[in-house]
Amino acid sequence: MKTRPNHLNNNRGSVIVAALMMLVLLTIIGLAATNMSRTELNISTNSLLYERAFFTAEAGLQRAKESLRTQFDDFNGAQIAGGLQPVWTFALNGSTFTSPVTDSELGIEVVEFISADTLNGVTYRVRFWDNDDGDGNRLADVDGKIYVRADATGPATRGGRCTIEELVEGSATGGNISGYTAQEGAGSGKVYTSNDTRAITNFNRQL
Repeated sequence: MKTRPNHLNNNRGSVIVAALMMLVLLTIIGLAATNMSRTELNISTNSLLYERAFFTAEAGLQRAKESLRTQFDDFNGAQIAGGLQPVWTFALNGSTFTSPVTDSELGIEVVEFISADTLNGVTYRVRFWDNDDGDGNRLADVDGKIYVRADATGPATRGGRCTIEELVEGSATGGNISGYTAQEGAGSGKVYTSNDTRAITNFNRQL
């Protein structure tokens, strides 16, 4: 008597199916992890590029503000001594920096303080212009305020970009000093001696 095989109880091949399913699952997990790592790497790279552009723009802005501050003191001595509003006209009319040009992006006359300079592979540009102070003349300032803007881009192959814009106000007060007797002269209550030379006699300009 021959025995027929019972195919319903035959488990051969189930291990291969289970192994294939496990392999597919591991492949999916691996691809997901790889994609996540690539995304996080791109985010980190973009953040680094932005930070480089930001700090470069900030450095350009500080460079411009320091130069403007020095010139501001030099060109506004008379206004400061007289207690008048110091202004930025000297910087806007082309007498100190480059001549103003019409900017295609802003649509107004601006002064190119730095047209193109590079710091750590990032190129930056700094411009300044008069705010709308109501006089209708962008080349003359009346309220002591100007806009300063720094744009930074790069590195060229990655395309990071940052723009910083500030409204800079220059102000000062002037007046005579009272109660200062160190070099006021000889006599009772004075501290003048024959060793003092070039005594201070004009207290009008105080920066």
